[in-house]
Amino acid sequence: MIRSISLAPATALCLVSTAMAQQAAPIQQLPTPEASAETKALGPAEFAQQAAATNEFEILAAELALKRSQNDEVKDFARTMLDDYKRAQGQLSEAAKADSIAMVLELSMEQKQTLTALEQAEQSQFDPAYMSSQMKAHDQAIRLLGAYADHGPAGSLKTYAIANYPLVRMHKVRAQSQTNP
Repeated sequence: MIRSISLAPATALCLVSTAMAQQAAPIQQLPTPEASAETKALGPAEFAQQAAATNEFEILAAELALKRSQNDEVKDFARTMLDDYKRAQGQLSEAAKADSIAMVLELSMEQKQTLTALEQAEQSQFDPAYMSSQMKAHDQAIRLLGAYADHGPAGSLKTYAIANYPLVRMHKVRAQSQTNP
């Protein structure tokens, strides 16, 4: 009886210490890319346009990967990107509408060039090229969403940026793990 009483405080202390250590441990070690001055200064219309282009790029690149990849892990990643970015595009459209912003969907020249390069890549080089493009695209998306979440005006678009930021970071971690197994 005395042993069980004296062990209870020690056990409780261990559990509390473990819980506190788990709370203090970083969720991930991936550094956040710095937002540029240009990204920090985006207004709602510019943010909506860039976010829509980002989502559309991800959708088109994923569709291409599903057609061209011969690697099941890359295809699984592409399916996730396709589903998540189609959903994100719908959420963005609703947020833009709620904030009275007309959404313009136009890929950047860089996004168009990347898609063309992926389309023309040799079959043996497609998967590394696709995953490399995903690393870069997710870095850009993290900067865009993070800057708008931090500096954008209150509203549905800011809520969208805040809500989708963790998902895009998770995608980046997954892309990185597939690029550097």
